[in-house]
Amino acid sequence: MKRNIWVRSIGVLACVGLLAGCSFIGGGGSPPIDPPPAAEAGEREALPAAAEISEGETFTASLYAVDGDGYVAPISVRLPFDTTEVARKTLQYMVKGGPGDALLPAGFASLLPEGTEVVSLAVDAASKTATIDFNEAFLGYEPEEERRILEGLVWAMTSFPTVEYVQLWVEGRPLKEMPAAGTPLDAPLSRKIGINVERASGVHFTRATPVTLYFLNETADGFTYYVPVTRLVEWTEDPARAAVEELVKGPLPESRLEAVFSPGDGFTPRGVTLAEGEIRVDLDPALADAGGKLPVEGLEAIVLSLTEMMPSAQVRITVDGAAQAIATDDRNYGSAPVARPKAINPLEL
Repeated sequence: MKRNIWVRSIGVLACVGLLAGCSFIGGGGSPPIDPPPAAEAGEREALPAAAEISEGETFTASLYAVDGDGYVAPISVRLPFDTTEVARKTLQYMVKGGPGDALLPAGFASLLPEGTEVVSLAVDAASKTATIDFNEAFLGYEPEEERRILEGLVWAMTSFPTVEYVQLWVEGRPLKEMPAAGTPLDAPLSRKIGINVERASGVHFTRATPVTLYFLNETADGFTYYVPVTRLVEWTEDPARAAVEELVKGPLPESRLEAVFSPGDGFTPRGVTLAEGEIRVDLDPALADAGGKLPVEGLEAIVLSLTEMMPSAQVRITVDGAAQAIATDDRNYGSAPVARPKAINPLEL
């Protein structure tokens, strides 16, 4: 199985069943996107300015699609740049029956309803709210698709550092709720809605902390990729430590995802601390194999999961206090802090 698939380069989940989080001022009537400078290390990818991209060049887009097991996952692809804004073009490639279908791995399907078009897209710089006005075709989906559509749409847009919140309109009017399953949209959406949400056994919604974890899945033709999963765990004031603990425990019994650590249970991190912009994780040496190496997919999943909480932070991993966290790809994750990658699940096209 191909494993090394990484390009090197949240409070309780608000209204889990409703997707309507804290109230923020929307961006209706905001000006067109004004692309910022390129992102610094650890930030999500910026919107490049048109003047910085020549005709015939490409940009990296994070397309969110649904895999053969029903999970929403990011796929990073290079898209041709033209006069279309990169955010709008990203959404165009997430429409069923559109140009993105041919780029997706086997078993994946585009998320947005067939015929969906972006009438306008604007970002309010002050509130970091993207207001997307779709045509009527956006409303043509089945109730069971509603949650996945919202997750993929919000996570794709918030891949850009200028966007934290997403507000949906159709034909010039704000949507108050989604039409099929009735999800209320009385406030802009953010990544606090979670993605592929699951609940650990015995955890009650009113006393839960959400942690977004990255596990593995594989297509029938051997493409291995990370899947983000927002798991509700027992309430804690230390979600970073909880995230590492849950990664070591692995997927829930009913999950179709693969673990990133083995044996997967019984070992907790010796320490998870934040200092000077670094998240420092000290692991139990029992997680290593007979040669003293740690699974690279496990270390990559730690970086992805922790920087999901703090995108600007970097992660340094040690083993029993020693700065020798050697992965199965022979990289030392303890010698220097590691930033969040700019591309997750990249396709070689």
